[in-house]
Amino acid sequence: CSAATAADPKFVMVIPPPNVTGSLHLGHALTAAIEDCLTRWHRMRGDATLYVPGTDHAGIATQSVVEKQLAKQGVSRHDLG
Repeated sequence: CSAATAADPKFVMVIPPPNVTGSLHLGHALTAAIEDCLTRWHRMRGDATLYVPGTDHAGIATQSVVEKQLAKQGVSRHDLG
């Protein structure tokens, strides 16, 4: 296995983190399967591949869930700073 150079084809995919609500559905599984297949296909073609976890695709939904949980405790996000 040789090291990739700047001229070699590259394939990079960023995957989102788990949903804060914890509700997973078939769409999550299908998306993950497609991303995995695409990454493996590019790897088999000889491309340098990188499958990167971690972009926040649901920041507003996350904030809403966290604020509701805080409200149950009698705290607001403003109280936390």
